[in-house]
Amino acid sequence: MTPLLMLAVRNVARSKARSALTTGAVTFGILMTLLIGAFIHGTQRYLIDETVKSSVGALQVHHKGYFEQRDRQPLKLDLEEGGALEDAMRRVSGVAAVTPRLVFSGLVSNGSSATLFMAQGIDPEREKQVLPWATQQVRGTRLSADTPRSALMGSELATALGAEPGATLTLQATTKGGKENVLDVDVAGTLSGSVLALSKRVLYVPLPFAQELLRMRGRATEYVVAVEEGADVDQVAVGLRAALGADYEVRTWRELQPAVGEAIRIQRTILLFIGALFLIIAIFGVANTLLMSVLERTREIGTMMAVGVRRGRIALLFVLEAVVQALLGAALGVGGAYGLVALAVARGGFTIPTDKTQSFTLIPEVAGYQVAIAVVAATVGASLAAVSPALRAARLRPVEALRGA
Repeated sequence: MTPLLMLAVRNVARSKARSALTTGAVTFGILMTLLIGAFIHGTQRYLIDETVKSSVGALQVHHKGYFEQRDRQPLKLDLEEGGALEDAMRRVSGVAAVTPRLVFSGLVSNGSSATLFMAQGIDPEREKQVLPWATQQVRGTRLSADTPRSALMGSELATALGAEPGATLTLQATTKGGKENVLDVDVAGTLSGSVLALSKRVLYVPLPFAQELLRMRGRATEYVVAVEEGADVDQVAVGLRAALGADYEVRTWRELQPAVGEAIRIQRTILLFIGALFLIIAIFGVANTLLMSVLERTREIGTMMAVGVRRGRIALLFVLEAVVQALLGAALGVGGAYGLVALAVARGGFTIPTDKTQSFTLIPEVAGYQVAIAVVAATVGASLAAVSPALRAARLRPVEALRGA
């Protein structure tokens, strides 16, 4: 095999123009596949980070049946704030941080008009540990322990109520016991950004304030859990379910936001289709140039047969030439993709607008599995593309080949 492989390498190096066409076709196919894949992978990474770091967290823990009741009486399926429940979560391997929340809804009024709101009572400091992106874009002041009766509002909700930072609003909500309660709250700041898809209704208040409004001191409706860097979310979820028992539900971000998982699946399907298209174009290029090679080298093939080289080895020689060119093209394509992506990352990525006022930064990333799939597909594809020209070469009759027929 080694002498035949060396001969294949020599033949590739000897036919520079023809080899350049074949190698270039493979290089182009892999380069374009990996570049498109890098953008799609970067988009997927952003969608996951957006979900995990600014929206729902990696995991959430609720009382069993909470999701079935959350549109009716979710406050009755509450949890203990702190204590044994939280300690049990923290002891699970892979858990990095835990924070309680109290989720509720009600009416917010500026004295002359009122509208519905959806609120989360949070611990501002602990919230940063599990959702570091949640309140990045704040106009005004963030929530803190020093401002126990303040609120952060979605920008559209604040605009609808004419509420600037410093304004006082009235929150009305139904308590766990079914009675109405009203408290005043000061607007600390407003929130904007793609992280707040519900900015027309969303409102954040300190957890003790929410507990006072709902008369649920020491209680919460959910826990948000962050996992350690590199930890498998599904494995941590299994550990939490085992530690907490059947009275609690543990859901991953994929279960909480299935639309994100579906978007990622669609993107991967699109990438697979585009990659296959580029590789098919490359494989046709390989087959065409190898067929030309067979036609141009009929005398050489005849000479090899005349000195005793078997037909199978002649066919294998052309397949090896295709593999050598495919591997060379793959190396150039992978190197080019990594180089261009590194250049884009060094320049800070790409700013993608989401609407007239907001945008996000996309950092392209070449995924290792995409490289492996592209290289294997190109090599196998080139080998298969070489089969027909190789068999044509092997079927030539020595006398006719020596005549150049």
